[in-house]
Amino acid sequence: MLENIHEYIITGFKWFAVLSLTLCPAVAVKQEMKAFRDVGLGPLGMVKVFVFIQTWMILSLLASLLMAPLKVLGQDVTRIGNGFFEYWIGTVCSAIFIGPVELRGLEKVPRDGKGRVFVMNHQSQADICSLYYLNTLFVWISKKSVTYIPGVGQIMQLSGHILLERKGKASIKAMYAESKDRLSKGKNIFIFPQGTRERTKVLPFKHGAFSIAVSEQVDIVPVSIHLEPTTWKKFFFYGYLFGREEARKTPQAIITVHDTMSIKDYQGEGAKEKMMEDAQKIVYSVLGENKKSK
Repeated sequence: MLENIHEYIITGFKWFAVLSLTLCPAVAVKQEMKAFRDVGLGPLGMVKVFVFIQTWMILSLLASLLMAPLKVLGQDVTRIGNGFFEYWIGTVCSAIFIGPVELRGLEKVPRDGKGRVFVMNHQSQADICSLYYLNTLFVWISKKSVTYIPGVGQIMQLSGHILLERKGKASIKAMYAESKDRLSKGKNIFIFPQGTRERTKVLPFKHGAFSIAVSEQVDIVPVSIHLEPTTWKKFFFYGYLFGREEARKTPQAIITVHDTMSIKDYQGEGAKEKMMEDAQKIVYSVLGENKKSK
């Protein structure tokens, strides 16, 4: 009987692993196909997205397994999780599957130990790993459903990211409380205020990030993310292996950090709405005429 139970458990884990390493990447491919609907992904792009998510999941799971014993022993693993493991996972996955990332205005990233709210546009899953090149301690505000992604969900929990239910006042209240806690500890908050991914048009920014900034009286740092339409269609890892200059030098992602928006400039009635409007204009100002906020 015990042997049968053992076999059932092992079989269950195997099926869980197989489903996780196929279903989650398959969903990711579908999402990227929607995001790149204007140019398509192509066969190579679909394969790259699929393996990209698999790699991210596996590396995140390995990192989580290394961090878990320290967490059990009562250690604070948030800094090593975000500042070390996530940084290397994000930048390595970006280098292998996306290509070179160009950083503009990196010197504008505040590094004085005070927490800020970073807001940026959102085009693709590639955005997330590319942002780790900013090399600053931060937490994401993300939907709680990511905890169901093996590896990724665990490392996000261990690193102290803020996980939000889509609905419910209690979850919103908890988000503000957690945001206050992270900012008080000098951590930045990264958020995509437009919500869903969109490459071809401007989506209005939502209030959450700016409500946090006004409530906690912290500055906003606008960041623009540009991805080449052919990002997923090119096999850049081949270029890295064989030293092709065009593969190493041509950026597939451009991250632009803009001047910090001081909260002192946004006080009184209508301050949050004005800050939100200005931030959206700044973020989209470098992303092409068809994506400039009107």
